[in-house]
Amino acid sequence: MLQLLADLLSTRVADYALLFFGARLLFAVLQYPRMLVPRYGRIHRILGMILFAYLAVGFVDARRSEPLFPRNSLWLYDALLSCLGFAVAYSAAYEFGAAHSRVKNEASGILDTEATVTRSEMIEHCFYQGINLCQILYLHALPLTERSHAHFALAFACVLPWRWRSRFPINSFSKNYITAGVGGKSPLIRVLYRMKKWQYLLYKHCLLHGLNASLALSGGRLLDGGAAAIVSTPAFRLYWMCLNTAYVMEFFMQTLVKRHYMSQGWMLLLQQCLMLVSTLAALSVLSVVRPLLCVLSFGLNMTRRGSEVSNCAAVLAVAAVLGV
Repeated sequence: MLQLLADLLSTRVADYALLFFGARLLFAVLQYPRMLVPRYGRIHRILGMILFAYLAVGFVDARRSEPLFPRNSLWLYDALLSCLGFAVAYSAAYEFGAAHSRVKNEASGILDTEATVTRSEMIEHCFYQGINLCQILYLHALPLTERSHAHFALAFACVLPWRWRSRFPINSFSKNYITAGVGGKSPLIRVLYRMKKWQYLLYKHCLLHGLNASLALSGGRLLDGGAAAIVSTPAFRLYWMCLNTAYVMEFFMQTLVKRHYMSQGWMLLLQQCLMLVSTLAALSVLSVVRPLLCVLSFGLNMTRRGSEVSNCAAVLAVAAVLGV
């Protein structure tokens, strides 16, 4: 099944979907260039446009047969991508935070017309941008050494930022589909929120903790014995670009709707488009993830909430001892 989905990604389906997504956002910017003019929040606006262009270059590189960047310098592009994502999220909290700190939503999330992104959500995204930076540097560092104990040491170091998770806001959007009449105002929006919840669980336990532990066993290389580092493969490049796009563009699309630069219907359509491509890209990366490690990560999270560091240490210990 995973191979079938990977084959689907190799077709033009993903290319057309991503081209449609980017072209529609670009059209909104070109149609309403005045959104870039106001002095209020200017730093955030400028950083956002830089990130938009930076992501576009990354998608082109991910889909080209001849890469734009030398593979030995790809880590620099990825590190700057995470830093830009952090800067955009932090600048939003800094420049719009005072006004948005008074926002009171029924539930976390930005799919409903009445919802407005809060300062708390902006700060929470700063944390996940930091997690992105740690993971991508870890994946680039793994192939640099052949020593297995160094691989597991790097994997454990990658988990340590979760020690400070409680210092950042925690927003849950499960209320949008669990509590009747709260959050999601339509069946479609409630379904999309539920899908986002499952996407987050897939990301956290399979593509973050599960992937990190699995690649500690192979030194960051493909599990079929190949010498290529997974971080430079087309499948991973597409997944990584989709993940970073999803982190920032949902807030941007909500701003377009709030400013009447885009309709709610268009925003929901683009959300579904990005969610589809992101899921397909993620599933293609799962072929290198050890299922038992994902299940263990999920089980520990359900029974020992708030203990991410020790939970992940246990997952790494199982990977090291059993080699599964």
